[in-house]
Amino acid sequence: MRNNLDRELWQSSTLFCGVDEVGRGALAGPVVAAAVILPPHTEIDGADDSKKLTPNRRLELEVEIKRRALAWSVSGANHRYIELHNIANAAFHAMRTAVGRLSIQPALVLADGFAIPDIDIPCQGIIGGDGKSLSIACASIIAKVFRDRLMTKMADCYPGYSFERHVGYGTAEHLRALRELGPSPIHRRTYAPIRELTAANP
Repeated sequence: MRNNLDRELWQSSTLFCGVDEVGRGALAGPVVAAAVILPPHTEIDGADDSKKLTPNRRLELEVEIKRRALAWSVSGANHRYIELHNIANAAFHAMRTAVGRLSIQPALVLADGFAIPDIDIPCQGIIGGDGKSLSIACASIIAKVFRDRLMTKMADCYPGYSFERHVGYGTAEHLRALRELGPSPIHRRTYAPIRELTAANP
């Protein structure tokens, strides 16, 4: 990561964490957020926006990030919370909770996208932050690996949907399974494809 925004903050001795979430666009399962505090002047080769990395590379980096981080945590908001409060509020809830679970409380939060509302710590939202801040990129990787593992387990609980392959996102394979099987208990019923399906088949 050539343009790492963290470097300036490390120079100021500010203790900060990076926060990111994954699963916002999925049709099933939770939205998951992670928070990471790295030691000053950390370099982790290859760490970037988790969507740009292969699954195997994410797994390798997850191990290194957890080993080197001063603190890290994960939190989520399940499909029911998303249905009740909408995906934006669910994502912010997961991010706030992840920050609160850190074993060391930072003085500043760097959040991918928009600043987290109703958080007790100063927070700076950074558009495209997972490509600009190493701490946010590391949070992105931890959240993605955690959610992918969870959705792979859900494939055993709800066979036929191939959650282990698409982890809940709206692929052609997933939509075909939805038409054939109907929604599983972990599908987000407020999302258009599931809402339309259940309206057509009350």
